[in-house]
Amino acid sequence: MKHPPQRKRHGQLPVPRDVVARETSADALAADELAADEVRRRLRERGIVPIAPDDRIGALLVPGECVVAVRRAISFERRTGSRECGEGLGVDLYVTTQRLVILGPVPVEYPLAEIQEIYVAAGTVRLVVERSRVVELGVPDPCVLRVEIAAVREAIRALSAWGAPAPSKDGQGSFR
Repeated sequence: MKHPPQRKRHGQLPVPRDVVARETSADALAADELAADEVRRRLRERGIVPIAPDDRIGALLVPGECVVAVRRAISFERRTGSRECGEGLGVDLYVTTQRLVILGPVPVEYPLAEIQEIYVAAGTVRLVVERSRVVELGVPDPCVLRVEIAAVREAIRALSAWGAPAPSKDGQGSFR
């Protein structure tokens, strides 16, 4: 049986591949966290800025609902208890001002107001939704996506505390 090749650091013994993979993963996570900090700064300065919907999501939007983030070709899994229910690879995720919409062979949506918890674990975004079900989204920038979803959820909470309707586009093109 052949052993996987090992990478050498200059002047050191070979480093096993799993250590190299962990270091690469740690570098990617650090870069994602820096990008998430930049997104937080931008959100504080400009608010939530909608983007133009493509034809797929445009047909599904309700009046006043806008798209604020898109991730293409992500992995998506719904988990119930200890049993995993795989949903697929290569689905598209849309974050709108009211819900998360996952467009794949079978469209799935989660109202933002019904997400109980959101966190990053093992390089994925995990959402706790109704009946403590976990939804796992495999994206290249999980920290950034968590910040984007959290910002829209916070805007919804703040508006509902004042008895206002869900966010809608204002004259400047942002949600404030």
